[in-house]
Amino acid sequence: MRWQHWIKAVLAIGALAVAAAVGLTIRRRDVPVPAPPVVRTDPKAIVESTGGRAVRFNRAHEDIRVEYERQLTYKDGSTKLLGVKIAADDRGDGRRFVVTGDEGELAKDESVVVLKGHIKLVEGDGFTVETDAATYDKGDSTVRAPGPVTFHHNRLSGSGLGMLYEKQADVLTILEKSEVRVAPDAAGNGTAVVTAGTTVFARLARDVRFDGGVRVTRGGQTITAGNGVAHLSMDEKRIEQLDLHERVRINASTKSAGGIRSMSGGNVTLNYAADSEALERIAASGDAVIELAGSTAKGGRQISANAVDGRLAPDGQTPVALNARENVQLTLPAEESQAARTVRALELTATGDPEDPARGLTEATFTGNVEYREKSAKVDREARAARLDVGLKAGVSAFDHASFSGAATFADQRITGSAASVRYDVDNGTLELSGSEPGSPRPHVLSDEITVDASNVNVALAGPSMEAWGDVKSVLQPPKKSANTTTKLPSMLKQDQLVNIIADSLNYDGVASRTEYSGSAQLWQGDTSIRADSIGIDDKTGDLTADGSVVSTTTVDQTDKDKKKERIRTAATADSFRYEDARRRAAYRGGVHFNGGQGDLTAESIDLYLKSTGNELDRAEASDPKNGLVLREQGRKTLGSRMTYTSADDRYEVTGTPVSLTDQCGRVTSGRTLTFRKATDTIEVDGNQRVRTQTKNGEKCQVTTR
Repeated sequence: MRWQHWIKAVLAIGALAVAAAVGLTIRRRDVPVPAPPVVRTDPKAIVESTGGRAVRFNRAHEDIRVEYERQLTYKDGSTKLLGVKIAADDRGDGRRFVVTGDEGELAKDESVVVLKGHIKLVEGDGFTVETDAATYDKGDSTVRAPGPVTFHHNRLSGSGLGMLYEKQADVLTILEKSEVRVAPDAAGNGTAVVTAGTTVFARLARDVRFDGGVRVTRGGQTITAGNGVAHLSMDEKRIEQLDLHERVRINASTKSAGGIRSMSGGNVTLNYAADSEALERIAASGDAVIELAGSTAKGGRQISANAVDGRLAPDGQTPVALNARENVQLTLPAEESQAARTVRALELTATGDPEDPARGLTEATFTGNVEYREKSAKVDREARAARLDVGLKAGVSAFDHASFSGAATFADQRITGSAASVRYDVDNGTLELSGSEPGSPRPHVLSDEITVDASNVNVALAGPSMEAWGDVKSVLQPPKKSANTTTKLPSMLKQDQLVNIIADSLNYDGVASRTEYSGSAQLWQGDTSIRADSIGIDDKTGDLTADGSVVSTTTVDQTDKDKKKERIRTAATADSFRYEDARRRAAYRGGVHFNGGQGDLTAESIDLYLKSTGNELDRAEASDPKNGLVLREQGRKTLGSRMTYTSADDRYEVTGTPVSLTDQCGRVTSGRTLTFRKATDTIEVDGNQRVRTQTKNGEKCQVTTR
């Protein structure tokens, strides 16, 4: 059929069109380019992925987050991370922690991450630690690094070899060759460098512990110790306190006298001021020693004790308060003309002037078994007491005064003493002794020449010289039997016995070797005594003086007519008395009344001349031109102007205008000169000898003239 032919023709044409279209399509299609092969970071890895993170949770808080740029997994189950970051944004206490590195390796159990290349540990407050190789153990949250390590935070930085960082405790440990540096503040203060074997930085406690030999350089100070701890401020920008232990030694480059030049001890604590970072307080224990700078390079002063603590002036060098305990010793070395001084005690308390802190220590008190020593080529002095209060000159260079109290004693080369209280003027070398206490009721002073007890005694050690007042009791010592002895007692006194003297006051001059006693003075030795308003003794010449209401008693040797010596007691009163040892003369002046073996004699002046032995009369001379002398002996009374008695022939010679003698019978004989001898009982008047006979029992006297 015709329509069938048309359909066939259309289908054929359509088939041809489709075929043509397909052919055209096939002909225009490009040959596909094969995709390039994948390049693996590590051919040994069986799995490699890019970008990712693993999160570990702890009680709903994100504890650890590990991020990485690429991850490689190996047949043994281990994993390597590239561009790794370990972080804890919230550890439950608001603190952050981030560790980054070039790469990290995870063990099969993913408990340990081994980090390599440009490792940086950063705390949330900016505290940063850097190293080249480390491990992070998820089990104990600790970062470990075997090689060189550096860290920094604000002004604090450091370095060392080997590190432990305990994340939970926030503790950084530098294992070897650690060095910690504190940069200066805006004012240029507070610079410090600390080197040690090991450093442990406990950030929560703000403590930095050093061990294995510590060396600190800070503010002109060099510090060495076995170990120590630095306590940091809240912002970790400065050191507030430094605790040092084991063989601690501090050397300072102080320039001011009285400033701390060095300090040592078993344990030392240093506190620094918050405003200036200067050293503010010090404390040392265990054989502690503090040396203060002197005015010269060699003039250091030293304080040692079992424990010492002190407060410093704003300069950070000069002590303004100091305490020392147990086995305390202060040493002031000799400087120029000043002797070296040492004080030992159980305790020391020293203070400064609060209105002038730059002056340093101005007062010091030593207590408990105080021992003071002063020594030079010319001086050797010691003192002991329960307490010593001293005034300190600028820079603790010397004492301007020293007051000893409580069973105080002192000793010089030439003089010693004791009292309840002794005040020592160091510059003038004088002592003031006073006070009363059990065991030392009154001041007591002793030298080779004299012993003195009184209510008050002042001593100048250079003489020595001495003033004493208040019920003075003194004892003159017998001269020492030595070729160098230059002192002596008056020869009228026994040279081997003590001489006791009391008075209201005393003045002793050791240079002149003279002692003056004033006010109700009384001297006695055996049978010899002298009372007067004042008494003076010269230890060089052996002279003795007494003035004012003199009363003396003594015993002298006298040879009788049978040439036998007998002890004769004599007594005398006068206005004054002088004994000249060179002349062996005892001179009485002013209303003299003398009674002795020679008779009873009244005159204006009487001189007794002793023999060289000093205890035997050689002759006596009396004079009273104005009122006339009176001699009474053997029942006779003789009046005249002058009298001379010689013991060798027991002879009296009296002159006058005229001389009168009244004998036992009441007969008066007068003339210009009268001489009589007791031994022969003869009398000569103007050269005419008369022999007296007498009868007893009321019988008349008979006189025969030849």
